[in-house]
Amino acid sequence: MKNLILVLLSGLIFGLSFIDIGVGFLCFFAFIPYLYFITKATPKQAFLFGFLFGFFITLITLYGVFNVKLIAFIGLIIALPLYFAILSVFLRKVHESFPKIFLWIFPVIWIGFEYMMTLGSLNFPWLNVGYSLSKYYLLIQAADLLGIYGLSLLVIIINVLLFKVFTSKPKRLLVILIIFVLWIGYGIYRDKTIKLKNSGLKIGIVQLNIMQEDKWKPENLVPTIDEYENQVRILAQVNDVDVVIMPESAIPTYILHEPKYRKRLQYFASENNISVLTGFPDYTVEMVKNRPKYKFYNSATMIDTTGVLHEKYNKIRLVPFGERIPLLSTFPILEKLQFGQANFEFGKDYPLYKIDDLNFSLLICFEGVFPELSRKYAKKGTDVLVVITNDAWFKQTVLPHEHANNTKIRAVETRLPLIRAANTGISYIVNPKGKTVIKTAVYERINITSNLAVKVSDSKTVFVNFGYLFAPLCFWVSAVIILISIILTLFVMKRVR
Repeated sequence: MKNLILVLLSGLIFGLSFIDIGVGFLCFFAFIPYLYFITKATPKQAFLFGFLFGFFITLITLYGVFNVKLIAFIGLIIALPLYFAILSVFLRKVHESFPKIFLWIFPVIWIGFEYMMTLGSLNFPWLNVGYSLSKYYLLIQAADLLGIYGLSLLVIIINVLLFKVFTSKPKRLLVILIIFVLWIGYGIYRDKTIKLKNSGLKIGIVQLNIMQEDKWKPENLVPTIDEYENQVRILAQVNDVDVVIMPESAIPTYILHEPKYRKRLQYFASENNISVLTGFPDYTVEMVKNRPKYKFYNSATMIDTTGVLHEKYNKIRLVPFGERIPLLSTFPILEKLQFGQANFEFGKDYPLYKIDDLNFSLLICFEGVFPELSRKYAKKGTDVLVVITNDAWFKQTVLPHEHANNTKIRAVETRLPLIRAANTGISYIVNPKGKTVIKTAVYERINITSNLAVKVSDSKTVFVNFGYLFAPLCFWVSAVIILISIILTLFVMKRVR
């Protein structure tokens, strides 16, 4: 019962800090009960209650996935707690092997775990604990050093120090105070020293607020295109914007294969002398054993002021279970399993779209929670990050808020402006300091506009240049530590025999 209370308390604190109800500071206490549990648990307890710890967190923070696809929700509610269960077993093993230094190894292993969640076909780095700080402007400034992983590291170190305060060493409070002074001081320094300038471009975002159950009905296709055309005209002729951003799958048909609709989209841009970035579904056809094989993509592109469609971007990171069954490439037979999921193909390329003197890049939906994607774009020379999404799936849950908060950190990591266009919200423009310039509410039908500010200096951040190496380093160090722990356990068992 004691272990159940500890993991329930930790899971509850973690979840509440994450779900955008104004208590993000709770993340500094989230791991204290969990650490007490790990240092006392047996191997069986570590697995069972570690699973429950992950289950509580997943249920509190991701219950809205139930509205997306039942298979996606079932997959997450099993897979994520299993990750936490296995991690808990490894942590318990490391504590057994290195009890005196375990508390200082714990932050490294946890960061390694967060990085691991970006790997493979089960990739889902949504729950990085550093995202709990997304509303704390001065604290998130440190993300330009080690990315979201640096924020997570600081949160976990504070948890470890508070654990020591509560268990034996109250003097650690002074260390915590010093960390916060330096942390906030760095935030103030970056806020004062990063200089911005007007890019000369005015941005417009269209948020039509189309419900998911209506979006793909055939009878709504033409009215949807008509309404987008109308809103683009208003933004161009009334608001005098230069660039219009439309959401993920804004045009719910295969426009590259349907000239009638493609030409209308091109006319949007050329008639109003603006550039339009928009999402849409797409497919290619390949002949396999003399039979056509269709490959589907979640795509986006830019139509420039002359009406020319530029290189297509295909979504690189697909939502496990929702957009593609994990391990499908390894086990093609899984394609026969149909639970209502998509099974899109992975994109590979990182195209840039030139508008005046600025390079724009596109990310789609949950790609906004992958720091590596925006970092690659920054390294390639993008000046503006654009994230388009359709969060109508989530309905009135905490997920649209979590998604928006997580994505915002990409602006700070790269010190690039970030534009987010969401079908049902939250749409916003965030400047390179991580400050929200303008935003919408959830389930609001609205257009928003703003002049685009960019950083005066074109220097890359520490994170973009080499700080990104911190997380994979933690991953490999963690793997070595865990391996040594297992070997030591086997050696001791052999000696006992």
